[in-house]
Amino acid sequence: GKTAPRRAACDPDDEALIGKKLGEYRVDSVLGAGGMGVVFKGQQQLIKKTVAIKVLKRQLASEQSWVSRLLDEARAANAIHHPGIVNAIAFGQAPDGRPYLVMDYLEGESLQARLAERGRLPVVETLRLLSDVLAPLEAAHAAGVIHRDLKPGNVFLQRLPDGKDFPRVLDFGLAR
Repeated sequence: GKTAPRRAACDPDDEALIGKKLGEYRVDSVLGAGGMGVVFKGQQQLIKKTVAIKVLKRQLASEQSWVSRLLDEARAANAIHHPGIVNAIAFGQAPDGRPYLVMDYLEGESLQARLAERGRLPVVETLRLLSDVLAPLEAAHAAGVIHRDLKPGNVFLQRLPDGKDFPRVLDFGLAR
């Protein structure tokens, strides 16, 4: 189903992190890759909390502007305090020097994946999603944060235990 982690293509630097520890988190598998980095599924070992870990790409890790952008993403997400925004839990540096951001792990799929699978969504569903996405954006604006990269790939449809989807806004890496 949609909630199983998908295997994404990544380079040998990323593959080398699987099974390793980043701070108190074990890296288990690749969830996805983007322009800024790779997102892994991981686990906090002591309390067995499943997390998502975003690791900056090696070629970007030596540029302070990209490191700052990742840290700004964590700060922006945590400044908003809204359930529709994914929380940043921790920030650290991998043994190879690349910075990483630990976030809530979400079961579900991106709005981009949903649209690719189903095509155009029914009007009522679209209006509900729009309303659910505007609420965290309103909270972000009230906190002085503007997302600047809102797109279907940055809206995640978290699958709740009752089977309903709860949209969460991701990736505040371009936020101001």
